Amino acid sequence: MNATKRKFNTLLQGIGPRAPLAPDPKDGLTFPDDEGVASSPLSRLSASISNTTPVKATTSTLSTYSTFHTPSPSAELLGKRRRIGNIEMASPQQKTATATVSNIVMKKWTPSATATTVSSKKRDTSTAPPKYCPSDRDELIRRLGTFQELTEWTPKPDRVNEIEWAKRGWICQGKERVRCTLCHKELVVKTNTRTVEGKEAPVVVGSDVEHGLAKRFSELIIEAHEEDCLWRRHGCDDSLLRLPLAVPKAALASLRDRYDDLCTRSSFLPYAFNLRLPSTLDLKTVRSQLPPTFFTDPPPPKTNPSSPSDVALALALTGWQGLTNPRIGAVPNSATCATCLRRLGLWMFKSKEVDEVTGEIIVPAPMDHLDPLREHRLFCPWRNATAQQNPGAKTKDNKAAWEVLAQTLKNSAYLRQEGEKSTQRSLFHRPAASLPGTPFRNRGQGGDGQADVMMTPDKPEDEEEDMAARDAKDKERWAKLRRVKSLFETKGKKILQRTVSRPGTATSRPPTAHSRKESLADKPGEKG
Repeated sequence: MNATKRKFNTLLQGIGPRAPLAPDPKDGLTFPDDEGVASSPLSRLSASISNTTPVKATTSTLSTYSTFHTPSPSAELLGKRRRIGNIEMASPQQKTATATVSNIVMKKWTPSATATTVSSKKRDTSTAPPKYCPSDRDELIRRLGTFQELTEWTPKPDRVNEIEWAKRGWICQGKERVRCTLCHKELVVKTNTRTVEGKEAPVVVGSDVEHGLAKRFSELIIEAHEEDCLWRRHGCDDSLLRLPLAVPKAALASLRDRYDDLCTRSSFLPYAFNLRLPSTLDLKTVRSQLPPTFFTDPPPPKTNPSSPSDVALALALTGWQGLTNPRIGAVPNSATCATCLRRLGLWMFKSKEVDEVTGEIIVPAPMDHLDPLREHRLFCPWRNATAQQNPGAKTKDNKAAWEVLAQTLKNSAYLRQEGEKSTQRSLFHRPAASLPGTPFRNRGQGGDGQADVMMTPDKPEDEEEDMAARDAKDKERWAKLRRVKSLFETKGKKILQRTVSRPGTATSRPPTAHSRKESLADKPGEKG
């Protein structure tokens, strides 16, 4: 009976208001050792942050501190349940959050911080490559550069090669896979390979099948885009790869940059007899057409040889320069073309051992010879005259880029020589009266009855003949010009010019018919 009463009293105590349960020390709550702490949440938070060392909670503090003020079972009831082995019920009391310096970050809003965030977003947007730019040559080269890894893209027929995909906004996105930069459509391009046991294996197909696949993929270059994709409507022009080599100053500067870049790899450059150049490309003639300060202005780097390198000059004339990898830097034994992005291993074309005295090849190179033009890709303007052709030119010259560069050097040398000749001619082309000289008196041999004559230094006979010939040509030229001019003058205009040219006859108004008759009547008397 007494036990029943005790249980009933305990149950009534559990129903009434309960004292808050002391927080578990494992939760990490710490309380300041001050009974007069403020009861507001902000004051308790600041007190917990400022007090870095944990202190023991006193009975008075625990009695006044309540986290969420939620009802919870009494400590006696919970202890009894644990003793009798009942399953512990989930307590409705929530765990109190810990307030420490490590998990609280105080941030203050400032307009400058917002402006910095906005500017960084704008900067990211500006540095991002454009998605549709059919007239940007640099972006075309960038898209073309994604196709240069042989592990990702194998050679394709001319109708569906990498330049055709790049002109329509496609980039290589994995093994034989292309993706549009604007509509993000992807397409797998396979013409002569198939997957066997998870590996790509070449397949020998007939010419008809290969032709049909090439035709279908050439259609998909345009049709595979989304309906509203701009690359579907218009792609890059065929003349976008054309090199600007007609300006001598820019052409010479780029030629010098390629030459210096190749000279840094002089130990890997092949020998002169390893090259197979076109018959119309004569290095001696080209060197004579270069400006006198081509190899010295600007000052060459220390890696350049003391004497000009014909091999480096020949490779630079045909569009090659040193290869630089964006990850590992300069590759000393390789060259590349900045237009078609073809990579060339120079070590494959250099003879391994040569007799320095006789020039005889002892150990040949892995490759027989190096044809710098043939190593370019078929669509490269250094090799393909159609890609270098100017669509706006009146006369169509089928010249590749290296031929245009050679013609530019020839024209520049001719103009430079003519300028030097005109400068020298202007120094001697003076009238006889304006020639400087110191006058002196010339007396006769006898000295009697002869007048003194003022003399000037005699001119060279050759100069006198040249000046006389030029004067005669000038007179003849002026006479022809007068005759041609007279053909375009009317009779009335000639009479008017004569009337105005006479002194005292100029008037402020044009002559009338009566005055013109009088002037004609007076004319015979003047002649008489």
